[in-house]
Amino acid sequence: MDRASTRMALSVAMAAQRHGYLASGQWPDVAVALLLEGNEDPEIAELAGLNGQSTGWDTAPLVAAVCERLGVSSPGAGESADLVARLMADELRARPASVTAPMIRLLARLAPLDFESDLANRCYGAAEYLDCGCARVDSDLEAESRLLPTLSLPASVVQVLAWPLRSTLPTVQPPLGH
Repeated sequence: MDRASTRMALSVAMAAQRHGYLASGQWPDVAVALLLEGNEDPEIAELAGLNGQSTGWDTAPLVAAVCERLGVSSPGAGESADLVARLMADELRARPASVTAPMIRLLARLAPLDFESDLANRCYGAAEYLDCGCARVDSDLEAESRLLPTLSLPASVVQVLAWPLRSTLPTVQPPLGH
């Protein structure tokens, strides 16, 4: 895994953490995925050695050290929503969901924390009507969100970063109704 991909993966992970979709105890999983893709960074290796019960006291210094060395800064509000949206678009291109409008469902969850994201706010407004059948949801919004540019990260890294948000999707199509 090259330096640019590692930097992107760390930025996406910090964006997911900002939105509450990456807990401190999930950093070891991210680090393992990076190691399996050939990253040999010592802090990444140390992170990978931690367990799922790790707290921010354990992970934050290691994440900060690797980010400082690689020049990765914490993404701002608008950029965070964009990175998470691109992550989920990559995830759904690789592993399609079985429900209607999965991108709208996922991106709507970002809006309450990030009203600076136009796309997240539009999805938030549309998500309320996905399963009621009383209004037509703009299909262009779903298509637009699915066509976001790829992050160009390895599939294993995308999957581990996307899992916390992906797990919020229904596994079957919800019935129509209020």
